Amino acid sequence: MKKLLFISVFSMSVGFAGAQGNISNLTQSGSENASEVTQVGATNASSVLQQDDLNSTVVSQAGQSNGSEAQSVGGDNNLAITQVGSLNSSVTLAGENGNTSLVSQDGAGNNVRQELNAEGGNALAIQEGDNNKIIQNQAGVASNTTYSQQLGSNNISTQVQEGENNAVYVDQIGDGGASFIDQVGTSNNLAARQEGLSNTLNVAQNGSNNFAGGENDVLLDQFGDNNNIVLIQNGSQNAAAVIQSGNTNEAVNTQTGLGNNSRIQQLGSRNSASVTQSEN
Repeated sequence: MKKLLFISVFSMSVGFAGAQGNISNLTQSGSENASEVTQVGATNASSVLQQDDLNSTVVSQAGQSNGSEAQSVGGDNNLAITQVGSLNSSVTLAGENGNTSLVSQDGAGNNVRQELNAEGGNALAIQEGDNNKIIQNQAGVASNTTYSQQLGSNNISTQVQEGENNAVYVDQIGDGGASFIDQVGTSNNLAARQEGLSNTLNVAQNGSNNFAGGENDVLLDQFGDNNNIVLIQNGSQNAAAVIQSGNTNEAVNTQTGLGNNSRIQQLGSRNSASVTQSEN
């Protein structure tokens, strides 16, 4: 039977300066547990540890300093972190198969780092507004997925995957941009979209039968001016599809290996494209 643990922590005024703030430490031992942590106002902090399988945790933080750390030691666990307002920060670590983690941040400092070291995992991060930063690392055997979306302001996104049959999806809309994607293994897939000015997309794929731009014609897209894509693929039977819409954009695709395929389309003026294909 599923057990429910609900913790609600609110900031309270106390008799001396500097004592206003929240903190929560939650540990679940056993399977099929559910927990919810809600923190509203002031400094906030939350730590969650799931030690077995099929557990579910929801953390909600609203207001000011925030911070959150969640760790899943077991498999098939679900973590959902929501942070609204002010400095924000979140770290999620998962070490078994089938874990899913979703982090949503809305406003101000923001910061996400998620690490999933198994297979069949899903790491999702959404940031809306202000400084932003997403780093996601998946090092399992196979079938992992990372998704990141950044809507507005300075933005930066780094996605790293090792294994096979993995997928990366990156969406950046507005302001600073910049995304760095690294995939190592076989039969991996990635798709990215950037909208705005002076965005940078750097992609490296090492292995065979990889797709940069989507297996089903989902492209590496940039919409706007002064954008840049650099795509490096090492291995055989890799494919790339790039489209840029706007002016003064640059696309570079280097493929090393046998049986590779590259497609670049640029719409606009004063754009440049370079494709280099060579055998090992």
